[in-house]
Amino acid sequence: MQELIKLPLLFQHYFEHKALNEDISFSVYLFDHYNSIPHTDNDEDRDNQLPFKSIDKNSVLTSPATPPFHKYTIKAFSALLKLHPVIYHDYHIPYAHLDTIWQPPKV
Repeated sequence: MQELIKLPLLFQHYFEHKALNEDISFSVYLFDHYNSIPHTDNDEDRDNQLPFKSIDKNSVLTSPATPPFHKYTIKAFSALLKLHPVIYHDYHIPYAHLDTIWQPPKV
């Protein structure tokens, strides 16, 4: 969150570079400032204020404790079910009423 607060500095510094070189695009500016090759424009202090450029020692949280490790085991089991035949009777569906729905309209 702290680095996102520095986001306006990124644009402000871009406009400073844009005033020096009108042909610089934002993508070239980002590449020059965030690639692994250090660029030489004599504003290193200003560059280190940009978001995600330096690590603030106060924002790094370390914990010497590790969370407890829980070992879970999954035991396979087979359920014993009595197999009953499915009882299905056609007389539960009133065919006479269902057939009339699908008839074309009569003129």
